[in-house]
Amino acid sequence: MKKPATKASSEFFSINLFKSWLPFLETVQTYNGTKFRLDLLAGLTVALVALPQAMAYAFIAGVEPQYGIYALIVGSIVAALFGSSRHLHTGPVNASSIVIAATMTPYIHQENYMAMVFLLALLAGVFQLGAGLFKLGNLAQFISSSVLIGFMAGAALLIIINQVPNLLGLPQSSGLTFLNNISGIGENIARVDTAAICIGVGTVLLVLTINRLSPKSPAGIPYIPSYLLALLAAAGLVVLFGLIDKGIVVVGNIPAQLPPLSAPALDLTTINLLAASALALTVISISETIASAKSIGSLAGDKIDANQELVGQGLAKIAVAFFSGMPVSGSFTRTALNFRAGAQTRFAAVFSGILIFIIVIIFSPIARYIPVAALAGVIMVLVTNMVNWDHVVITLKTTKSDAVVMLATFTATLLFSLDTAIYIGVGLSLVLFLRKAGHPRLIELEYDQTNGFQEMKPADKRRIPEISIVHIEGDIFFGAAEFFENEIGRIASRPGLKVLILRVKSASCLDATSIMGLMRFAENMKKTDKLLVVSGVTGEVERVFRRSGLDKVVGKENIFFSDVAVLKSTKKALHRALEYVNSKGEGEYRVSLFYDRPDKAKVNK
Repeated sequence: MKKPATKASSEFFSINLFKSWLPFLETVQTYNGTKFRLDLLAGLTVALVALPQAMAYAFIAGVEPQYGIYALIVGSIVAALFGSSRHLHTGPVNASSIVIAATMTPYIHQENYMAMVFLLALLAGVFQLGAGLFKLGNLAQFISSSVLIGFMAGAALLIIINQVPNLLGLPQSSGLTFLNNISGIGENIARVDTAAICIGVGTVLLVLTINRLSPKSPAGIPYIPSYLLALLAAAGLVVLFGLIDKGIVVVGNIPAQLPPLSAPALDLTTINLLAASALALTVISISETIASAKSIGSLAGDKIDANQELVGQGLAKIAVAFFSGMPVSGSFTRTALNFRAGAQTRFAAVFSGILIFIIVIIFSPIARYIPVAALAGVIMVLVTNMVNWDHVVITLKTTKSDAVVMLATFTATLLFSLDTAIYIGVGLSLVLFLRKAGHPRLIELEYDQTNGFQEMKPADKRRIPEISIVHIEGDIFFGAAEFFENEIGRIASRPGLKVLILRVKSASCLDATSIMGLMRFAENMKKTDKLLVVSGVTGEVERVFRRSGLDKVVGKENIFFSDVAVLKSTKKALHRALEYVNSKGEGEYRVSLFYDRPDKAKVNK
């Protein structure tokens, strides 16, 4: 006889679990005609902006425009179906495009160049999908804003310098670093093409003019698609005046077809070459995507599942790898536009992908004549939105470590490969954080019968107390263990000291290293006929003490648990200390709480 299915197994195959793997099913259940109409309008609005952006970002990445378009069509649809946000729009983006260019430039003449680009998308997709499946959605919070701001600022400047030759009609530099581009421009400056300059500058002016003068919707969205119109106008001029014959470079044929199947380069040698860059691409994508989804989600009143968003982004990258697309990511600009355009559900992004394909079919005959200089002009305008200058100012003014991390990342972005710049920024921010975290604060107060516990001021005359109480604030983990042990050891070595009370209510993250240090300290106190007392012990700290055996080394009678009443357990510890000192036949007593920076310390009660 078969055993009945357990409750757990039935829940596993329940419709709710099915929906968690296919989140768009829940959207389908409540979909109606009104939502369809609003989503379709929002999808069209985004499509008209996204199409020229995709071509421009493909150009930045060093691939032909159709690969950006294919990525936009496939990426926007797949990410929308499997992600968490109902507004997030996915496709080629500025930051990822410059990383792709920096990664792929050394291999540009290889026969399997595009297969390597597809592999880069596949690897980044696998990394991001894995991060989502292993519930690492909060990983983005460990990448400081200082790193991202510095990287974005450096990438923006790098993109601008990289597009100057296209705007001037000059040949491109062989490298992608800031210095290589500056050198290349200087060497070829005498070959400036006046027609290319006129087209590029004219495109910039036309985009800015349309954005300024175009009638706008109640949400502030221009009714006229400035980027698309400017590129089509430039293409019209090329055809009208026969500028191809006069040396103007155009983007060339853009196939009006569905994204074709593609095969990434899957050999181990190529995988090893691109893995580090794919990881850097993943780091950038996670940060951009989660930030975009959460910022717009907060405006819309939506709760974002970061892990599900990573799953959607990972699947989108994997999909574009097999449908001839460059790597994609969540776009803040297009996500905000999607929200402002009135998108109601995830299907707005799906409709934008479908509409982009239709627009390409309509305009592909003339799109082939879009001049490279015009694309460079569009890129110049787009790049101005990459950097939030208010955030730059805040980062420079907030703390020295923030400023150092941002400037170091910015400089590394200009001088080194972009994946190296990301690792330098993240590594430096972690080092500075650990350095700060490795110095927990020790706070000293003075005690008397009238006023109780009082902070000692810098001008106060210090006396060597028989009893010292050390109030600890911060993480007592392996990185801080040596500093902590040295500091309490210094206090314990004071002449005349008999009892040291450690108040640990505001201490956290005790680990094996710090516990072993406390064990050594407690044993040394016993050897010198001194007493260690611990107060403010929380439930978490008590478990660590008990499991490690530290409670037996210190003595359970010398451990006092945290109480809702302020400093109550410390008062109990103080009574225990006085009993001990009295038992040793000492004289008059004075109690103080120790800290190393009295001018800046405050007790966390």
